Amino acid sequence: MSFGKQKKEKDISIDFEKTKREDRLSTKDQQVFTGTDLPTTKPHTTNKEDIEEDQEDQEDDDDDDDDDEEDEAEAEAKRLPITHEIRLRDHSRTVSALTLDPSGSRLITGSYDYEVKFWDFSGMDKSFRPFRTIEPCAGHQVHEVLYSITGDSFLAITGSARAKLYDRDGLELCEYMKGDPYIRDLRHTDGHVGALTGGAWHPTDRSAFVTSSQDGTIRLWDVDTKRRQSAVIPYKSRERGGRSSATAVAYSSDGKTVVGAFQDGTLNLWDIGSSYLRPTLSVSDAHQKHSETSSIVFSRNGHTMVTRGGDDSVKLWDIRNIKKPVRAAYNLEVINPQANIIFSPDEQLILTGTSVPKGEGYGQLVMLDSETLEIKNTTNVNQSSVVKVLWHPRINQIVTGSADGTVTVFYSPTRSTKGAKLCVVKETKKRAIDDYEVDRPIITPHALPMFRDDEPRSSKRKREKLRKDPKVSHRPEMPVNGPGKGGRVGLNEQQAVIAGFSKDTTRDEDPREALLRYADAAEKDPMWVNNVYKSTQPKPVFALEEDSE
Repeated sequence: MSFGKQKKEKDISIDFEKTKREDRLSTKDQQVFTGTDLPTTKPHTTNKEDIEEDQEDQEDDDDDDDDDEEDEAEAEAKRLPITHEIRLRDHSRTVSALTLDPSGSRLITGSYDYEVKFWDFSGMDKSFRPFRTIEPCAGHQVHEVLYSITGDSFLAITGSARAKLYDRDGLELCEYMKGDPYIRDLRHTDGHVGALTGGAWHPTDRSAFVTSSQDGTIRLWDVDTKRRQSAVIPYKSRERGGRSSATAVAYSSDGKTVVGAFQDGTLNLWDIGSSYLRPTLSVSDAHQKHSETSSIVFSRNGHTMVTRGGDDSVKLWDIRNIKKPVRAAYNLEVINPQANIIFSPDEQLILTGTSVPKGEGYGQLVMLDSETLEIKNTTNVNQSSVVKVLWHPRINQIVTGSADGTVTVFYSPTRSTKGAKLCVVKETKKRAIDDYEVDRPIITPHALPMFRDDEPRSSKRKREKLRKDPKVSHRPEMPVNGPGKGGRVGLNEQQAVIAGFSKDTTRDEDPREALLRYADAAEKDPMWVNNVYKSTQPKPVFALEEDSE
């Protein structure tokens, strides 16, 4: 028998069971053609019995193949961290950017609603709410958010021409320079002059990053130098006008090469430290022209590269012989220009998302074999396009961003560590007695009518009250509209204005006659100094005008 407060032991498996996916495995309802697929044909038979036997054998083989595929899919699903999921719903538009810090404890998401949200798995409960929201650039969509390799800062790439650097808590550290749009030679500008499309951190140097823009340039930056980039890579397209938008950019795994994809379908590689006048390697028709290659990623071996094209394709390249792709997979629909592609932590799989029209079907998380590009697994995420995919190696969890503003975190209770597992088992904070929110407006006692003073609160109201008092303020009489009232002849506004234009005739009048007109009234009722000097002053005699004969 123990004394003191007893702590209840909680069965966390119940909480995990609530987040278990109902439809863990999805059928391969989309046909993906790889570059090595060849049509197979069988000889035709004319005997009816042979045809029936062939059909029965084929049905048996199909059943066996289906059973084998189901067993393989179940075994594969158990190895992948996709058995459970949680959904973070706080964005109102497409989630176009995802990043996790190196420890996997803090998630940052960016969206087309212009906002960047911070999610802390260790501090979040079952309500799944972000603890901070910022707007990097007002009125500009967020294209990328990228944690540095140390996790102490992150880079925000928006639809503006200026990249921004923030610390871990979302405080702005630096805003990098924008170039002069009136300089034609983009090598002489201090920054981008068009909207940013992508960016990437150097894999080993925490003070270097690269950005791409619609102005057709790729620029290398130093974190501590915000007034000017360290190098400019101008691309001269063969298209009319000589310019083509840069749609994606990436570093090689060793950081010695930078690769850029452009809207004219080309793929170009430059060696770091070269003159950047011409690309070291170039592929003219890597993807379809006038489509947006949205993502480029290198493997750790340094020579394998994967691209996600706007022509609904995924292509595998070997930069040692880059003239043609090693493998290609098609019919992987993509609509959003921010759709990405990633390697799994062991680089055995390649992950990407697929797009669907709004309300038609499910957007899928597709996993391809990294050598053959064959589909290993497809997972229905939700009824919206899957734009961003992220697989963190430390916590072994997969995060996806969808076009409906939903962020989905896939995990496995047995194979994943921390991350979503921390907030799933944490109950929502109970409201304390003194911790409440009042939905109605709060009225202070002195705001009630019984305590209200008669004096007006502002001088404006006081002036309006005095203006209405005829004794304090005499207001000029306004023109009478209509037939007239109160003994005044009615005038309309036009007549009142015309009356003010009448000619002044006082100059034509004799002043002597005007004064003598009031002589009798002054004599009968003297009001001024005349009464004082009346006894001593002579009586005035006025000469009368004689009529001329």
